[in-house]
Amino acid sequence: MVARKSSSSSNDRRVDDRHEGEGLFMLFEDNLVEVVDISVGGLKFRRPPFNLAAGHRFSFELRSAYEDPNPLARGIAVVRASKDDWVAVEFVRPTFALMKVVGRHIGRLLVGRSHLFRH
Repeated sequence: MVARKSSSSSNDRRVDDRHEGEGLFMLFEDNLVEVVDISVGGLKFRRPPFNLAAGHRFSFELRSAYEDPNPLARGIAVVRASKDDWVAVEFVRPTFALMKVVGRHIGRLLVGRSHLFRH
């Protein structure tokens, strides 16, 4: 077994690669917010004009400007961090439909079209 070296980024809890969220929007509690970045484990969005405390759990829909018609990608998220201009959430038991939208979005960014799912 090989021991990993400790680094300055060892305090970074993110384990999944994050990707730009341009073209993605999240609808929750009657608020539509722009996604800043996304990974398979969660996303970061522009903070709405109210505070969302860490631990707050809510239902949402993820919408993509690149997909018409918009697929039904619903999920549950829990707030992990909230700053002045953004909120980071983790997906709670993400659905297959949600992961399809996330996978297609990341695929578009990396290779132009997702090789994982049919369009």
